[in-house]
Amino acid sequence: PAPAHQEPLATPLNPARMAAQQDFMGRVLGAASQGAVGALVAASLSAVTEPIVNNMLVNRATFSQAISELDLEKVKSFLKTTLSTNFIKFPFFEATSVIVQGIDVNPMLKGAITGSIFCTTTLPITNYRFRKSMGLPISASNLYQAYPQTVLRDIIYGIVRNKVMGFMVSLNPQAAGTNSRRFINMFATVIAACVISAPGNELRGYTLQPPAKALPFFEFFKPEKFVRSTSIGALIMAISLGIGTLATPQVEKLWTAIGTYLKSNPVSYLLIVLFALHNILEARRQGQVVKALEDKKKA
Repeated sequence: PAPAHQEPLATPLNPARMAAQQDFMGRVLGAASQGAVGALVAASLSAVTEPIVNNMLVNRATFSQAISELDLEKVKSFLKTTLSTNFIKFPFFEATSVIVQGIDVNPMLKGAITGSIFCTTTLPITNYRFRKSMGLPISASNLYQAYPQTVLRDIIYGIVRNKVMGFMVSLNPQAAGTNSRRFINMFATVIAACVISAPGNELRGYTLQPPAKALPFFEFFKPEKFVRSTSIGALIMAISLGIGTLATPQVEKLWTAIGTYLKSNPVSYLLIVLFALHNILEARRQGQVVKALEDKKKA
């Protein structure tokens, strides 16, 4: 017989393991929801500020000049772009960060891995959005433009996020779960991460200059313009993710409640599958009806 102190072998049905998996999924989902809320806030702010910041960053326009060149019709059009791209990028980064936290390596390497994965996966979206905000032509050849500069920025951002968040939580661990402290911790962390990684963003801006208007290296880098473009971008990110972090506990509670209900009512899994299948078939049927109506109009 096994010694009394020996733990039972882990099996897929081990309740402890199932609870740990559910908790992990809850944290991933909570992080993604934080990113989604942040995405909505940031998209609304960025639709106005990003064309200004990009104009200052790449064309080195003054703040007043960038404001005067802002086109409200383009802002409305750009809002659609910021919403769609943010709803991919923000949740993806936050969920990736939580997943990478489970890897048994030091915090700096975790941040570097998160930044590398994020940049490599989402740079085409970033460059599409950048070129859209600047009114530049978009092609497959420029979707990975400025990759080394961008991955450097995102690696630094990921490392600083890990380090500063750990420091902020350690200042007041007892209050870290409260709404006010969650907001403060995230706000301060994102401000620090954006500011410290900002030189990578400047290098990216230098690389992305239109060839016809490209400034020499020492003319491009101006401290006052660096501070302006960095501070606006950092504030948008910090406010957005600070607000987003308030949604995380609620989503995690909801996920736990759903998991508990499904565990006690196994037939619910079948109902979910049937519901999903019904929606897929209904969407397909509706698409066929719309196509038939369009074909009838053309005829």
